[in-house]
Amino acid sequence: MNPLLRPLLRHALAPLALAAATLVWAQPAPPMPPAVIAAAARNPVVVAGDAWVVTKTTPLESLKIEAGGAVVAPAGHSLTMTVDGVETTLKPGKYRGRIVLTVTVLHPVKFSAIQTHHFRQALYLDRHGVVAAKSVTAAAGPFQIKGQELSGARIRSAGENFNGLLVADGRWNVKDLQLDFDGNGGNDFAGYGAGVMSDGKGTTLVLENAKVTTRGAVRTAVIGHNGSNLVVKRSKIASFGGELPADYVSNVTPGEMKDAPWMLGIRGNVRATNVLGNDTTCTYIDSDLSADSWGVLSVDASQNIELTALNSRLEVTGPSGYGSYAIGNSTNNFYGSTVNVPTHGLIMTGGHAVFAASTAAHVAALNQRLKLGLTAAEMAGLPAQQTVIRSKRYGVMIWGDGGTVKVGDATRFETGEAVFLNKAADARIEVDGSQGATLHSGNGVLLQMMDNDDPGPVMADGLMANTGVWRDPITPATKLAGFDLGATHATDTVVSFKQIKLQGDFFNAVRQRTIGGGFGSEGPRKEAAKVSGANLVLTLEQSELTGVVTAATARHTKDPITAADYESLGRVVNTPAPAVNNGVVLTLERSRWTVTGPSHLTRLTVGTDSVINAPSGQAVTMTVDGVATPIRPGSYRGQIVLQPAAL
Repeated sequence: MNPLLRPLLRHALAPLALAAATLVWAQPAPPMPPAVIAAAARNPVVVAGDAWVVTKTTPLESLKIEAGGAVVAPAGHSLTMTVDGVETTLKPGKYRGRIVLTVTVLHPVKFSAIQTHHFRQALYLDRHGVVAAKSVTAAAGPFQIKGQELSGARIRSAGENFNGLLVADGRWNVKDLQLDFDGNGGNDFAGYGAGVMSDGKGTTLVLENAKVTTRGAVRTAVIGHNGSNLVVKRSKIASFGGELPADYVSNVTPGEMKDAPWMLGIRGNVRATNVLGNDTTCTYIDSDLSADSWGVLSVDASQNIELTALNSRLEVTGPSGYGSYAIGNSTNNFYGSTVNVPTHGLIMTGGHAVFAASTAAHVAALNQRLKLGLTAAEMAGLPAQQTVIRSKRYGVMIWGDGGTVKVGDATRFETGEAVFLNKAADARIEVDGSQGATLHSGNGVLLQMMDNDDPGPVMADGLMANTGVWRDPITPATKLAGFDLGATHATDTVVSFKQIKLQGDFFNAVRQRTIGGGFGSEGPRKEAAKVSGANLVLTLEQSELTGVVTAATARHTKDPITAADYESLGRVVNTPAPAVNNGVVLTLERSRWTVTGPSHLTRLTVGTDSVINAPSGQAVTMTVDGVATPIRPGSYRGQIVLQPAAL
């Protein structure tokens, strides 16, 4: 007797019921003969050596899959099992309850020439509604659709690589979604295994009053993709990491990377949210977002996107991670939002950042530009708040392709270490304190410029493996011919402060910049590497500074640095020193600088109504190319040293 007949005989209630059951099985020659079991068999047992091909969506009361047995979909389809509404991996075992085996058409998503993922999701929406052929509605709970509004969905998964809600076309309002996933994702560069995802230029997804929680490596909670417009309002988004496979090799190869690059000074294996593809916009309004590691608002593999946190709260609850990441000419906005993180408030490589208040004017402008669809009542209900960035280490870390930062209104930065950490990247930073913006650094460093201490990956078996080691250079820096230490270049860091009171130090310890070549934010660079100097160009306008502004040399507090020492990245001891390729150009416009320690400059402009002095009980002296020079309004150039000394 074929083993698949046994459950039918065992559970048949009458000969008539047995006759109604249709069994089809292959001859015993193949190692795993395919079989089709009719839906009347509500309690099947699949024994070793057999494969049950489920041809249509089938409800069951129980299911037993013995070791060596399999339950599979017909060609061109996928098969998903839910148990009491929870997506569950189909593998040998015993299952009982409200079981549904859902057959859906294959949904291939090509990520690369060698990677195609077959998506399965609880709900797939296009402009017409739920696409039944691509939806596992048994995992979606008691959802309802009225017009272009979906409400009441309850999506749960205990398996891997299962997506929750995927909106691929049209404008949809999704209300009161509850999503809970437990299990690893497959590829967070493609959204494979994500909780919620908007996809495509014709897509707008408004997610309101949602609670989305994921637990698992690269099991991203929310993703905006491929030019879509994602708006999340009054929601709670949280992600918690999982356990990576035992044979996983930490790497930064897109599509294969499943943990944070330690070279960023962080660890972890899940990002709460991600923005992918070109021209995508994602906005989080009055929402709580958290990750236990890695990052909260991430951007990857994209160009020209806009990511905004409006009156929202971002938190990394574990020992390391960032609030947001700016990459690929992205614009990352923080209006009236609070960021609490252990490592970086924001990481930038080729992006732009705005830190400001959620004033009525700002909200109205965002509503129009980002097509948020906020009503007048919703805008009026958003209180005007200031942005606060709290980080145990750095406020903004800039590397690679550089970026621009604008800080305004009464934004507050409260950091344990440098407010701005620049790892040999060109940057433009503007801080307007006229409305009360403040910067506070626990270690007294406002800006740290240094060499990029990312050792880069090492190619191994086709992967960009995270096995590099950083070692501080041993030989002194040598001057680059033709680089002007007193000029402003595209490779420089240009910083301006307006109407602000500052206390802290500025160090430029960049030996030289390497432009091009090596590895960039998205893999190996095509252009050949070239080197340049990197000046700090600092302007104070109607401002007060108490601290040091100087060229310097820098040594890490630990050397060498491996993955085990990731927290040592960026942590250096500065020694003020004459500039080699790291000029310091300072301009004072109606400002006061109180010099607290040796400061080596290469160009100094003291405007009328500007003052340079020393702390109480001291006096400051200046030499230019070794010659004592009175400090008066005017412009000075050369090796300039300002030094306070006791009276």
